[in-house]
Amino acid sequence: MERVEAFVSRVIEGWSARLFGAKLQPVQIAKRLIRAMEAHQTISLSKTFVPNSYVVSLAPSDFAQFEQYRRSLEQELAETLLGASRERSFTLLAYPTVEVERDDDLASGDIRVSCAMVDAAGEEVAPEGRALGAVETGHTMVLDREALLRERPRAPRASLEPRDGAPVALGGEAVLIGRDPQSDLVLDDRRVSRKHAEIRLRLGRYTLYDLQSTNGTYVNGRRIAEKVLDDGDRLSIGGLEITFRSE
Repeated sequence: MERVEAFVSRVIEGWSARLFGAKLQPVQIAKRLIRAMEAHQTISLSKTFVPNSYVVSLAPSDFAQFEQYRRSLEQELAETLLGASRERSFTLLAYPTVEVERDDDLASGDIRVSCAMVDAAGEEVAPEGRALGAVETGHTMVLDREALLRERPRAPRASLEPRDGAPVALGGEAVLIGRDPQSDLVLDDRRVSRKHAEIRLRLGRYTLYDLQSTNGTYVNGRRIAEKVLDDGDRLSIGGLEITFRSE
């Protein structure tokens, strides 16, 4: 019955938005995230675990209205999930993260949410895996809002190695690559757009996104819009080569 109700709710929300031309509201995204959290519970002895890593896919028109303040929205949604999990006595393995992305296959008003449990080391945890069994020995992070806000999860160890330049370590924060002096990795070349590409931690893996650059972003010789990176991948940013390294 819960699955049927969730399905009907999704259909009605999407149908009403398309029929009346209503703009998608952040509260609708928050409700969908909370439903996804409630639908993916894993019970282990005395604790109920829920996902802490979420990706929200939106139609191009809906994504455009949030794009300018996407980072702030993602943070607010993450804190909303943290509060909702505390109210329901759920346990998180690490501070929740939310990423909002564009999906050209979705119709206006539609929302798709994918989620996973990711531990403090940035590794995805299978519900039936041993990692949840270890929780009872004290290796989990107890759901405490203030503690979680202070202690963000460690990110997997990885770095970018430009052919000519010092390596850049990756962490939990997004890394902007471009010609703009404010970029995290500055590439001073006319072929590189001011804001060319970005690398973000997504569901425990580093993902490279092209930011609609003029000359494109390539991985191992193929042009990409987004790509989950593997150790040794060769990135080409405006013709400049960078190697992705991950332990």
